[in-house]
Amino acid sequence: MIKYAILVSILFVSLAGIAVTASDTIPPLAIRPDDPELVEIDNILVSGYLNHYCFSSDECLLNAFGYSPETVPTFSAEVVASRMAVLDRNTPFNLVYNSTVQGFIDLYAVRRRDISKKVLGMSELYFPMFEEYLAKYDIPLEMKYLAIVESALNPVAISRAGAGGLWQFMVGTGKMYSLDVTSYQDERFDPYKSTDAACRYLKSLYKTFGDWQLALAAYNSGPGNVNKAIRRSGGKRDFWSIKPFLPKETQGYVPAFIAVNYVMSYASEYNIYPTKPIITFYETDTVGVSKRIDFHALSKVIDMPVENISFLNGTYKLKEVPANGQKHYLILPVSKVGLFMANEELVYAQSEVKTPEPELTASTSQAVEGQPGKVVWETTWKSHKVKKGESLGSISDKYNVSLADLRKWNKIKNSRIVPGQTLKVQSRTKKVIYEEKPTEAAKEKPASDVAVTGESGEEENYQQSTDVAEKKPEEPKASASASKSAAPAKYKYYTIQKGDTLTKIANAKGVTVNDIKHLNKGLKENKLAVGQKIKIKQI
Repeated sequence: MIKYAILVSILFVSLAGIAVTASDTIPPLAIRPDDPELVEIDNILVSGYLNHYCFSSDECLLNAFGYSPETVPTFSAEVVASRMAVLDRNTPFNLVYNSTVQGFIDLYAVRRRDISKKVLGMSELYFPMFEEYLAKYDIPLEMKYLAIVESALNPVAISRAGAGGLWQFMVGTGKMYSLDVTSYQDERFDPYKSTDAACRYLKSLYKTFGDWQLALAAYNSGPGNVNKAIRRSGGKRDFWSIKPFLPKETQGYVPAFIAVNYVMSYASEYNIYPTKPIITFYETDTVGVSKRIDFHALSKVIDMPVENISFLNGTYKLKEVPANGQKHYLILPVSKVGLFMANEELVYAQSEVKTPEPELTASTSQAVEGQPGKVVWETTWKSHKVKKGESLGSISDKYNVSLADLRKWNKIKNSRIVPGQTLKVQSRTKKVIYEEKPTEAAKEKPASDVAVTGESGEEENYQQSTDVAEKKPEEPKASASASKSAAPAKYKYYTIQKGDTLTKIANAKGVTVNDIKHLNKGLKENKLAVGQKIKIKQI
């Protein structure tokens, strides 16, 4: 989990640069502006909270300790030990200093200092809220650093084992502490509810073991493993005595927690300043909602990217607040709350609007009086080259596909992608086909080419005919209804285009390569010629 916490922090590289203003063109809606006087009051309150914050791009940080931006300070063991002693005197945790802890200090303060800057920035979004809940349950405030070890303050983090959220709850443990997990929402990703659950769980573990470090070890590996380690140590009840008997990952868990306490407390001494987050805690607020809200509709009304809405509201798995009779709330920037409240009914109304399906068109030569068109779906694949700043979420929005499908098609277990990476995206195109009754001439030769335009706007040339039934041994007569339903198999002609392969054609037409070869005896992959017509099974 420690390695995971380090790796998952990399996700913040893209998140830290996301603006709070949508970049997509917003269709005109009758959006009411927020009250300008109330907006000014909000701005005054927020700026008052933020006056003491300094970020890595601010002038107030220059030469705070006389360091150049590239300087990576290091300190002797004596200096680190004396600083740790100061921290230890101000907390009920037993913050000891030893070589194991120093190893993690080097990790966070030297080798992974860029990640520490991002985590330090994200702390401005979550630490004030953590401290409220920790104080409510009478838990030492230093416990806020546990979320850094667990998730690197990524609210939508998922571990390989399936633990999720800021506090990395497994589904079972989360349900024990009232974190609901359904098809629509997963409260392990709700910052407020998961923090409340984590505090109750930690409080319970402390009551069980009477020691905060043992409670931390139990949070990581489970109370059962801590009990077994106590027994194997001969009944000793402090972390450093039972450490050799704990799972390997847990052996480094408490030292990592101590190191994070130290590095976050002495970050400026190490020339580490927070990277400015997308938003801070004092720039957000919660607002209750009473009906279904689609994040795409909300995005258009309040002019905020869907990705940012999802980041702040990760509990809603399908990018929508469900209408299931329960109370729900949204976390939004303060600057957007008033705009939402002024247009709340519009957001609800837009969330119920279904995107109309494009009209199907066909050439007039196809239309036959009294002959209804047959609607068919064709599956095609597109390639998408990942651009800088894109995420799986933004790509799924662009192509209107689910995040789960996008991961499955590209065999991606997490959400990490890199610029230049090529992703496969499946799309389905609806087409209409008009079937004409074959004339005697049509039976002798294929009908002329016709063009059909589907949703994609691309034209495909094909010819429609009927198979000539092969003579087979006479079979018992079927019932009248069965004989009426029986119809000869049909196919259509497809004209080979430049770059076509049998596999590409098969995928586009929803058939198999063997289906194509069966209808076109002797057809070979390396003998396809542009302009050549082949038969394709009609589905």
